[in-house]
Amino acid sequence: MNLLVAFCMGLGMFTALPIPWRPWDESARGLMLTTLPLVGAVVGLLWAGISLLGRALLPGPLAAAVVAALPFLLTGFIHLDGFMDTSDALLSWRPLEERMRILKDPHTGSFAVVSVALLMLFQYAAARSLPADRLRALALIPAVSRCGSAWCVAALPPLGHSEYNGLNGAPGHRRAVACMAAFCLLAAGLWQGRATVIALVTELAAYALSMLWAVRTLKGVSGDVAGFSLTVAEAAALIALAAV
Repeated sequence: MNLLVAFCMGLGMFTALPIPWRPWDESARGLMLTTLPLVGAVVGLLWAGISLLGRALLPGPLAAAVVAALPFLLTGFIHLDGFMDTSDALLSWRPLEERMRILKDPHTGSFAVVSVALLMLFQYAAARSLPADRLRALALIPAVSRCGSAWCVAALPPLGHSEYNGLNGAPGHRRAVACMAAFCLLAAGLWQGRATVIALVTELAAYALSMLWAVRTLKGVSGDVAGFSLTVAEAAALIALAAV
């Protein structure tokens, strides 16, 4: 029951889906990290299903716009907000104290604007280039990115202001998340084929590199940093899926 509550808490917090039951139980909060890949699976299934429908019903450019925009629409732009805030801080090349101030600043800086413009450009170009028979691979991309987030939030030191401060996950959390990531790669190999496996491996590599950069620069993990790495990783997976 706690696992179900934690899953619904995750859907309510990390998606824009109309969830009729939005419980909150502090005792289930530690399980939220474990269920985060399952939240990603829901987002991925909707992404793939709506994209397939859009490709069937809409002209090519409009269908590509749907594919590119859905990850942000389905999550209420929560991870995109973290991407923009973290981009502002990382690209400022200021001392750590100033970077932390920028990270918490609610105003949008020029680095965030340029970063999100480039993100959307590559996101749309990849969606436009994506063959129709690879659209179903979109179902796995959000689950894998959230495996990265769930593992890193539990394993890496949190920033002082992070909402994840003190949240280390349930016992065996990291093993469970690693198993879910391995399951996604296995499913990709059996169900999708070589292109999807390459895209998911690229996604994991992009997540690891972007998280490494952020943690080394900011000295910890926060929701914004996790959102930054998740957004970079999903864009990298989409580009790889279209390019290979």
